[in-house]
Amino acid sequence: MALVREGSCHSCGECCRTLRIVTPYDRLLSQHGSVDEAAAYYGFRGGVITGVAPDQNLVSVEFPIPCDRLTPENHCLLHDTPEKKPVICHRYPVAPDDIEGCGYLWVRKPG
Repeated sequence: MALVREGSCHSCGECCRTLRIVTPYDRLLSQHGSVDEAAAYYGFRGGVITGVAPDQNLVSVEFPIPCDRLTPENHCLLHDTPEKKPVICHRYPVAPDDIEGCGYLWVRKPG
């Protein structure tokens, strides 16, 4: 069963308050030796490993770095001009996250 993203953006801005990076699990191990070593490395820089999925070859890391296009009211200055938004913003989220109230859901589907 595959996880498939459904839903739409509710423009809450919460996904823009934190920098979220997804990296290959095998690459993390080759660079750091272990998840614990990677956690220490990222931790020294304010980052936190928030998910490890060896079966999907994915590791999620978050840094408390807000987007500079996010207003104090949590609105994206580029939301209404999609041609100016980075590709990653259009693709977000690429994996389930823990943002309460996010308009995107992850549904298990055969495939």
